[in-house]
Amino acid sequence: MIQDEQVAAAGQNEGDDTFQPNPLALNMYMLGYNNVRKLVRINNAVKENIKVYLSQYRMMTDAVQLKDAWICNISVNFAIFTKRGFNKNEVLLRCIDQLKFYFSINKWQINQPIILADVVSEILVVEGVATIVNPPDQDPNKVQQLIVIKNKSGAAQGYSNNLYNTVGATFNGVVYPAVDPTIFEVKYPDTDIQGRVMGDI
Repeated sequence: MIQDEQVAAAGQNEGDDTFQPNPLALNMYMLGYNNVRKLVRINNAVKENIKVYLSQYRMMTDAVQLKDAWICNISVNFAIFTKRGFNKNEVLLRCIDQLKFYFSINKWQINQPIILADVVSEILVVEGVATIVNPPDQDPNKVQQLIVIKNKSGAAQGYSNNLYNTVGATFNGVVYPAVDPTIFEVKYPDTDIQGRVMGDI
C-alpha cells in the first residue's frame, strides 16, 4: 500500500480510469493467480468483495483504492563450469531446478528487487558446480553480468505487454522494479530459465 498522493505526484497511473487523487487515500496494489498459478489482474467482482471486507476495519475518513500492479515477465540466463567427474547435463538441470524454486512466484512480492548475488549463490550451492561465469552471448558494449535478466513481453507469446529495460534498471548488482508498483515473474520457467555448461575444471 502506498499514499495516493505519492503516485499522483510522480505522474503515475493518471491514464488509469480508476485514478482519483486523494491525499487521505491509500492505493492498494494487487494481483491474483490463474488456475496454473500465473499472475493475472483481479476482476472487479473480487475487488468489490475486498472493498466490502476492508470497509469493516477502516476509519470513516480513510479511503482505499484497489489497483492492479504491473507484471514484468523476465527470463534468466547463466553459464557455469562443472567440477570434473560430474555429469554436465545433470548439474545443469539441478541448477535450473534450483532457480525455478528460487523464482517461484509465491516467494515474490510487489516491488521486490532481484539481487543478482543471491541468484549466483543459489547456483553455487548446487552439487557439481565449480564456478559461474558470464554468459557468452551478452552485448560486449554493456556491463557484463553473471546473471542476465531480460524482459519478456508480448501477449501473442503469453507474456504481459509491459516493456521494461532490465539492463537500465540494474545498478550495483540489483535489478530494480519500475516506479509503478511492479512484480517480476518468470512465467515459463521451463523455457525462460536457460543455462549453459562452458566446460569442467
